[in-house]
Amino acid sequence: MPRNLEITCPCCASLLVVDPDTGAILREERAVKREHKSLDDALGHVAAQRRDAEGRLDRALQDQKNRDEILEKKFEEARRKAATSTDPPPRPFDGD
Repeated sequence: MPRNLEITCPCCASLLVVDPDTGAILREERAVKREHKSLDDALGHVAAQRRDAEGRLDRALQDQKNRDEILEKKFEEARRKAATSTDPPPRPFDGD
């Protein structure tokens, strides 16, 4: 009976155990990747991500608040223009 083949992937360093008769993968052991060398590094990374997320949220809330004011001003300007204008509104079929 032939022995199972153990193949290491050159890209991800995973270990694959393959049956030589059928070519089926019997077992896969993925290499463990660690992003951080210590718990302090991981906590610092999480804190930085949280600060970034809070900053993005603050900017989005400020933009939303300003957006309402800008839209209100545009609406009032359009209302004033419509009230003082003597021209009829454009008809969609006039462009043809």
